[in-house]
Amino acid sequence: MKKFLLLIFALIIFSDSQTNAQVTKVLSIGPSIAYKAGVSAINTPLGRKNGVSFNKIPDFGLSTYFPLSKTENIGLQLDIAYSQYSYKMISAHDSKKEYNFHHSYIAVNPNFYFKGMLFGFAALIASNSKNENSDLKNNILKTSFALNLGYEYPIYVDDSGELNIFINGGYFLNGVYKNFVKNDPMKGILPADEKVTGIHNPRVASLQLGFNFLFDLKKKPKAEIVDDLYE
Repeated sequence: MKKFLLLIFALIIFSDSQTNAQVTKVLSIGPSIAYKAGVSAINTPLGRKNGVSFNKIPDFGLSTYFPLSKTENIGLQLDIAYSQYSYKMISAHDSKKEYNFHHSYIAVNPNFYFKGMLFGFAALIASNSKNENSDLKNNILKTSFALNLGYEYPIYVDDSGELNIFINGGYFLNGVYKNFVKNDPMKGILPADEKVTGIHNPRVASLQLGFNFLFDLKKKPKAEIVDDLYE
């Protein structure tokens, strides 16, 4: 999780010099697509290890920006998406066999937007779940909540809207499964070498990279021309 945050802040520092040159954002809406990787950030029981897993399908959805200022890029952004969170379990024994888990959710993600920075959370309603090629029962998954921190930067702007690249780090505030001791999906394929408790319930830390194109629903204000101080 710390590496995710460092990467986000590195991007902010890199592009900070360009912030003042950005045009003022207006009410806008448009599609988004992103790719994500994840890892369980909770200690595993003996016999299992955590690993990074990459999503099988991209996240896709709709983003809407609501400005809170007419002169500054400060506002609220609401993302609604079909979103997948993945993590990997690895055998700590000689086989080192790997098991990838992919959980899909309907995600409702409100964010506070401040000059490219995004702070918010996601409410995640379970939609589909897989371990390798085997489906898991959705009723063993919790409705989850995740904290998000990210950065969005416009790479193309015209009179119709703007194309943005964004990076987001997320962390689950609760475990993935209901009653993990009973519903541990690994107990039949990779039993733990110690007693499994609720503290071992996976919580996904994720890193997402993606793009959105926001179509302006209002006309952008013209950029002010700064007088030459030396004239």
